Amino acid sequence: MTSEWDDHAVGWDASKDVRAYADMAFESLSRVIARLAPSLSGRRVLDFGCGTGLLSEKLAPLCREIVAVDTSAKMIDVLRDKISNTADKNITPLQIEINAATVSQRPELAGKFDLVVASSVCSFLPDYEATLRDLSLIMKPGAYFAQWDWLADMPIDRIQNAYEETGLITIVVEEAFALVAEGESMPVVMGVAQAPSSV
Repeated sequence: MTSEWDDHAVGWDASKDVRAYADMAFESLSRVIARLAPSLSGRRVLDFGCGTGLLSEKLAPLCREIVAVDTSAKMIDVLRDKISNTADKNITPLQIEINAATVSQRPELAGKFDLVVASSVCSFLPDYEATLRDLSLIMKPGAYFAQWDWLADMPIDRIQNAYEETGLITIVVEEAFALVAEGESMPVVMGVAQAPSSV
């Protein structure tokens, strides 16, 4: 699967649909986060399945630090090249898988995160619930998790059930926007959940 994404890396950012998806994901996140955490200033963000970092680039000016992870080496290479030519020096790109082993071994993942975003990645995971549990290990108490996926691949009830099974508190799961391609509307679901606060 990683090599499949490697094949798309070079031209990824040139796709108007890919850019529109990132723009609309960011806009929908901004609407929800404005209610929950009005400022990301000083916050740490994990962009899980970051691809070439289109969402990371939008979040970078708003937060203290972004760790952007993807399994595709070539997607991460594109992001590294972009960072070297911009002012977005608070993005740390990593070509890794998130699992219990990497969470405990990678210093970049220490310190935990205030927000985890996952744009168009969860429906591709071999075990969605297991990944949510692994991501929970690096979320601060009360931290937020936000995901976007094609509704056809990730039904609303599947997201709600996964949040419940993994101990996340559902904030919202809804159709957030749609892309139109070749006359067909393709809805995108957004799920936002919160890690339990410490007692």
